[in-house]
Parts: sequence; structure tokens; C-alpha cells
Amino acid sequence: MEALFEKGIKHTAHGLNFYMTYFDDIAKVLPREAYCFIVGGWVRDRLLGEPVGFHIDVDLLVTCDPVGVAKGLAERIGGSYFEFEKKGLFIKRATVATVILRLPPYKYRFDFARIGGRDLEKALVEDLLSRDFTANAMAVSIDDVLSIGAKQTLIYDPAHGVEDLEKGLLRPVSLKNLEEDPVRMLRGFRLAVEKGLTLTEDFYHFVEKKGHLLKKAPPERVTLELFKVLKHPESYRVLQELYLRGLLQVLFPDTARWKEIKDQGEHHLYPLEEHVFKVLEALERVLQERDRYLPAELLEGFGKREVHGEFSDVELLKLSALFHDLAKPHTFEMKEGKVTFYNHDKLGAELVRQYGRAYRWGEEATNFVAKMVAEHLRPFYLRESFRRGQLTDRGRANFWRECGDIAPHLFLHAIADAIGSGDEEEEKEKLLETIRDLLNFKRERLSRISLKPLLKGEEIMELLGIKPGPEVGRVKKSLEEAQLEGRVSTKEEAIRFVEENFRGLKERA
Repeated sequence: MEALFEKGIKHTAHGLNFYMTYFDDIAKVLPREAYCFIVGGWVRDRLLGEPVGFHIDVDLLVTCDPVGVAKGLAERIGGSYFEFEKKGLFIKRATVATVILRLPPYKYRFDFARIGGRDLEKALVEDLLSRDFTANAMAVSIDDVLSIGAKQTLIYDPAHGVEDLEKGLLRPVSLKNLEEDPVRMLRGFRLAVEKGLTLTEDFYHFVEKKGHLLKKAPPERVTLELFKVLKHPESYRVLQELYLRGLLQVLFPDTARWKEIKDQGEHHLYPLEEHVFKVLEALERVLQERDRYLPAELLEGFGKREVHGEFSDVELLKLSALFHDLAKPHTFEMKEGKVTFYNHDKLGAELVRQYGRAYRWGEEATNFVAKMVAEHLRPFYLRESFRRGQLTDRGRANFWRECGDIAPHLFLHAIADAIGSGDEEEEKEKLLETIRDLLNFKRERLSRISLKPLLKGEEIMELLGIKPGPEVGRVKKSLEEAQLEGRVSTKEEAIRFVEENFRGLKERA
């Protein structure tokens, strides 16, 4: 970035650099005597000349009640409003009032917090100096941005963020600020990759000595920062850096054991820790080219599940890829001279569930990632059956019955996994053939079969005279398989199937 500004606490720039139309609306709902400052990322990104993008976040400080301003803005622009309390010993902006405006594909978020004190400029400087990185510790007055003389808009920069940006550096405002809020360590690694900045040595030294503090960070905030990492198209770079610096192991201790597995057996070229990040890197490319691998009808709902308000199942897919081999070190065995990891998929799913609960991903997100980990080998098992000419309609139907809700994610992950394992071209092509075969079965056979269960659990119990229990589930599963294979298509046939195949249960009852 060109050295456009004098070094020091204040600089001048043209206000149009920072302008957006909604700032006019904010100005109109502010009380007459109130001041408002635009702070943080919006100022940083405009100085960097970054495109605005589809997700716009703006942090604002006001000298009045932030709740009243946010409610007024929400009403004026048709957005939704909520507020939350930040809890913690060092929190300086306790109440944050937020306005969300969705105008697909755009999503705007405005966060308002209060700044106070008899000396306004002193209070603003103190607030900025309490922030994480110098690049985020700058502010401009909304009055300056909107004024006719906006050429002389002042940038408040007490931590010399402009100077650091000119040098391409991401520097902590102070190490004390990082210690007070350890989640800022995660943010540092993310911002460095997102903004193309270089973290300073004092940051790395702090992470080395104080990385363990992340254990005490609020789990919801860790999850929010982790999902922001996963949203980036180069998330693998951030995650690998977190692993190399030891922070991933602090958050997810099982990842510390990845280094134990140097040899993954005949189907892998790379040690486990290298393989994981090769899969994540490959997945980013596969996601970019997903139309090349999967048809439009299978991708229709892909990326449209909402997770924590601003994320989707794409982030969950990447999280699944990070953890897909999590339990390999726990299940490593040598059998008849071969490396094995029996049941690492099932144990990995259980470990994921534990992390999901601990970090409060939410039940839906946790179940999704756990199921992905539990089933990530399924496409490869099907590939082997397909190669040998042993893939049956029952096997195909079972896949769609049990994994239909995550099928596109499983396929994309499997392709990335094959690339990240160093599979030969023939193996990768056979995987793609298997996927095409499963898709053809779904189109030509499954589309003509009703997936609605022909008998409910209560009907099965009454028919066989049995009580609730695992037997009911087994009968129901067998009936569903027969239905998917086309052997049963009416309720009468379903009754006959159950009576003929489970007569023993009825007799024992």
C-alpha cells in the first residue's frame, strides 16, 4: 500500500473511501448530540483497497444508548435486531446491539457498542488501544465520512495501524490484550491469511508461551472463530498453521497424536498429519470445481443449510475433512504385517460428538460432522465392490437410504481424500465411475420408488405382537431395504413381508 498518510495518531483520507449508503440511515437515527465512529475491520479493509464482498460487517461506537440506535436503524432499513451481553473480566464494550439485513446475495451486519467519558477523544483512543491488532485499532467519524468536506476525513490511529498496513504487518496492539482475550490468537492466524499480512515475531512468541490459555476461552467464541476460518477458501493454510504452532492441539487434543502415524499403509503415500492437510487443500479445489464432479440436481441444496446464522454445510464439510482420520492413532494395529485402523471411522465420530458438545456447535451441526466422519469410508467400500462387479442394487439402495442426506458432501470429500492420499489416476477414475453408477441408480430406479415407510413402528409391533425395542428397528430396516429394492411396493405386500420373514419374533412373543 502506498505511503499516503503521515505517521502518527491521526491521518487524513478521502471520506468516500469509507462511505456506504447505510451510513446515511445511521446518521438519521442518531440523537442530535451523539457521536458515532466507524471502527475496526471496515476501516482496515477500505485502506487495503479490498472489495466489499457479499458479507459486510461494520463495527460502530456511539456516545449514546446503542440499543436505541440499533432498533431505530433496524426499523428504518427493514433489518432484524438483537442484542447480547459480553461477559468477562476485561470486557470494555459489555452491551452490543446488532442489526442484520439480508438482501441476497448480500448480508449486512452492524454492531453498535457504547463509548463514554468526559474527554471523548481520550475515550476513543483508549478503546482503540484495547483492541487486538493495530490494523483493527483505527476509527473514522461518521460525520466526517458523510460531510461535504470528506476529503479531510480524520483517521484515528493511536497504535500506528496505517504504518503496519503499509509494511504488510499484522501486529498485536499489545501482548496484554491477547492475554486478556486468547481467542484473538485464532483471529490473528485467520486475518494474516485473509488479508495477506505477515504476523510479527512477538505474536508468535506469545502463542508459543501462552497458547494454552485458549483452553479457558468461551467455547462459543472459539467456535465462531473456527467457523470463520473454515469459511475462507484457503482455510487449510490457517488450519495447518494452527497445527504447526500447537493451537489446534490445545483445542482438540486428539490431533496431537497425528504425528505418531508415519506409515498409513498401502493406500496412502503420506504420513497422517501431512495427509490431513493435503485433503483439506484438495477439498478447496474440489469445491471450486464441484459442477465438474456432480450433477446439478445433487447440488441443488448444497451449501444452503444455515449454521450459526452466517455459515453453512460447506463449513461443516471442511470440518469433517479436518477430523475424518482423527481416531487413526487410537486404532493403529499391525495385523499380518499390514497397517490397520479398524473402526477409526466409528471412534472418530464419537470423538467428534464430544468436541461438538464441548464447543457447542449445536446438535444439527454436530450430528452432521459425526455422520460424515462415520461414513467417510463408504464411497471407497462401494468403489471396491464396483471394481469387482459385486455392487448390488441392495448396496446402492442402502447407500441412498442411509447417506442420502449427505451424499454430495460424502462424494466431494471422497474425491479430495483420494487426491490427498496420492491415489493413482486409475483409482480416482474408478471412484468417479462408482459415483456415476450410484447417481444413475438414483435417477433410474430410486426415483420410481416411494421412500415413505409402508408400515410405522406401532403397526409392526401390533402385527408381530412385540413390545418397543431393537427388534422393531431391525424389522423396520429390513422392510425399508425390501422397499428400496422394489420387492415390496404396497402396504399389503409389506404386511406379508413382515409376517413371512419375522414369524419367529411373533412366535416368541
